[in-house]
Amino acid sequence: MAHVADRWTVPSPSGRRIKGPRHGQGMRWQAVWHEPDGTRRRQSFTTKDAAQAHLDHVAVTQRAGTYVSPDRGRITVAEMAARWRTEQVHQRATSLDVVDRRLRNTLLPTLGHVRLADLDRGAVQAAVTQWAGDLAPTTVRVTYVYLAQILTLAIDERRIAASPCRRINLPPVDREPVIPLTVAQVQAVTDALWRPYRPMAVLAAATGMRSGELRGLTWDRVEVRADGTGRVRVDRQLVGGTAQEPLWGPPKTGTSVRVIGIGPATVAALGEPGEGLLVRGARGGAVNRQRASEAWRHAAQAVGLPVGSGWHELRHFHASLLIAGGASPVAVAHRLGHKDPVETLRTYAHLWPDDDDRMRDAADGLISLGS
Repeated sequence: MAHVADRWTVPSPSGRRIKGPRHGQGMRWQAVWHEPDGTRRRQSFTTKDAAQAHLDHVAVTQRAGTYVSPDRGRITVAEMAARWRTEQVHQRATSLDVVDRRLRNTLLPTLGHVRLADLDRGAVQAAVTQWAGDLAPTTVRVTYVYLAQILTLAIDERRIAASPCRRINLPPVDREPVIPLTVAQVQAVTDALWRPYRPMAVLAAATGMRSGELRGLTWDRVEVRADGTGRVRVDRQLVGGTAQEPLWGPPKTGTSVRVIGIGPATVAALGEPGEGLLVRGARGGAVNRQRASEAWRHAAQAVGLPVGSGWHELRHFHASLLIAGGASPVAVAHRLGHKDPVETLRTYAHLWPDDDDRMRDAADGLISLGS
């Protein structure tokens, strides 16, 4: 049975309680209870009311099936993060690289040593505030999402009763509007690229494909027609491996599987059809993300593009061409492999022409005051 024990007194032969050998040492009142498996637990408090309140809480959670044993919360955030990481089997290799970097470089150095039972909202907010002083807002938010997921798993495993990730103030993310490169800029950076990467730039500008999709494209996914036009089937991307043994994975989302038409000039720029990878490094092997980024930085610096630009600039460039040509958000989303048109509008809405004048003219004068 659960009860509150007085640690400072002991029963006398007469039945009265008198000062015992522990009188004045530590907290006086001790809550004593049994867990569902029969394990006996004790926790000390300064007042009898506090001890009784704890027992009442234990009784309620045990009846509700939400009781958390004190021992379960003694593992550290780092240990819990390792358990969570092993369950991320659904993530792509590229996503797991991001997870590992954020855990290794940001989350674990700050909170890894803290026991789950000791982690409260204040500690989480302090960590987020510290990260915000050194990292980009998007990086802070990604790290916080991982922490929240780790603590959700801790709740599921009955290691904590509730997550301390509540009402945490995150740094605002200011989305700068996309400013696409001009035709002259794209031509200049293409000319400045190392020669093996130039066909990749032409294809990126003509299709809006992602870097991993471009680097993982093989000739068996390219159809060249008799009239010189072609079609590219995007159903996978390069996710890792080595130059000689590339590793493919699914595209970013299910809607990223698509077929993209290309014109004769783009087909000609790809060269003679062959076998295996269409884009190869100087030694003939697959091009990893780091090497492709290095090639872009070299060319971008040579033509004066801003620091931080990358192959995604050609994706933005292609989207701007589609929009200028009158393509609808649905059509642009399909060609780029976006999840839905909402994602397309979130990124490129400012590039669509203003319809206000056309709507004004469409309604003006249709209804008059009459005679």
